[in-house]
Amino acid sequence: MSIWVSLLITEFLGTAILVILGNGIVANVLLKNTKGNNAGWLSITIGWGVAVTVAAMISSAFEGGAGYLNPAVALAMAISNFQGSFANIAGSTAAGVGVFFLVILIEILGAMVGQIVVNLVYFKHIKMTLTAEEKDAAAKVLAIHSTGPTTRSCLFNFIAEFVGTTVLVIGILAMSKYKGVTDLVGPMMAGLIVLGVGLALGGTTGYAINPARDLGPRIIHSLMRLKDKGTSDWGYSWIPVLAPLSAGAVIGAIFLAL
Repeated sequence: MSIWVSLLITEFLGTAILVILGNGIVANVLLKNTKGNNAGWLSITIGWGVAVTVAAMISSAFEGGAGYLNPAVALAMAISNFQGSFANIAGSTAAGVGVFFLVILIEILGAMVGQIVVNLVYFKHIKMTLTAEEKDAAAKVLAIHSTGPTTRSCLFNFIAEFVGTTVLVIGILAMSKYKGVTDLVGPMMAGLIVLGVGLALGGTTGYAINPARDLGPRIIHSLMRLKDKGTSDWGYSWIPVLAPLSAGAVIGAIFLAL
């Protein structure tokens, strides 16, 4: 199997697992009559940290796997070291560009499949939540798919996502500078970084910090045929996509210059 094919497969699998575990914990905390109902923000942040660790560990375990799982991380890697991250595995610069865009697409598809799994597991609880006639029922169902701000402000919501992604991308790119970091330590550290971002910076927007993680499940929400599910909030959706990508581009350029 070609290395770039292995990369695509592991990115798909890893992103799917990331969403299954990450949005799975959100569903367990928010949906009606679950075992973890009302477990709180700490459970969600720990759950997402574990989700990143497990997904990165699995997706980077195979030859050709990189464990990007995030278009912002992939973009930062491409800008800071395109020859090492994409061109070499594809065989040429032109082919590397194609692989890069395929990675982004496959991550979004993986996130969509992961969300379908979450919805199947929690389907009865989704329906119970929507039929409970609570004023925030639709918001809870959207929240198990994608992020949303506590207070709407394009500028400050963008800044929050940009800063959170910046911390994540700097941490991941910095790890690549340590020659002593093992293949197992890397995923664990990535999970700790996401945990730290969630605890410190996630209170305003829900810290998407990953365009695929937000966009893929939001698409699935828009396709759901459930009464009273509410809007998919496409008016906000550009922020958790463009802000992380902007952060990835900026940090990638800075590491290229170092």
